[in-house]
Amino acid sequence: MTALGTRIRELRINKGLTMEQVANDTGLSTSFISLLERNKVSISVDNLEKLARYFDVHMIHFFNAPGENPVFITRMEQIDEKLHAIDSSQASVALLANSSNARIEPLLVKVAPGKEEPHFRQHEADTLMVILEGSATLISEKGEETLLNKGDIAYYVNFPHRRVSNASKESPLVFISITAPPTSSLDDLIQARQGSWVMSESSK
Repeated sequence: MTALGTRIRELRINKGLTMEQVANDTGLSTSFISLLERNKVSISVDNLEKLARYFDVHMIHFFNAPGENPVFITRMEQIDEKLHAIDSSQASVALLANSSNARIEPLLVKVAPGKEEPHFRQHEADTLMVILEGSATLISEKGEETLLNKGDIAYYVNFPHRRVSNASKESPLVFISITAPPTSSLDDLIQARQGSWVMSESSK
């Protein structure tokens, strides 16, 4: 696996940035970035998220090597495996494809019967939702509610922010959400390294 500092250096070079530019824009010192890129120093989660947002990537991109094949395929059996692996007691998320230079991020979301996402999704990008199983209530910050059933597709802009509730108290809700990275919060980092995490009240 490529070291964290090496991955950060590759991102910086690919974007045509100098260490001085990154330092000025992020508030980190040039000497720290130099040591970091040479894997001579560790980095806090706070500063790692700062770099992730600066480079416009998901934090787990720092830990997973980019695939050689530019086409990322997720087979139905892989989706089934992820659904069985992620937590079924509340709202859980699995990353379907991971690339260090991805401009979109496909997420597989499973919401238990009678449960809902604990927070509004706050993105600076538009979102596309595809309902695979069950029925969903899409709730906006303004209180607007939209019912979505299996097979329905919803596309919406980034404001007002929205969250999803399972409209059924008997059956789980499964949908794919596609938006721009990053989507996980600081508290999600450890779980996100395995490609999935459980939504919590502190998630943003």
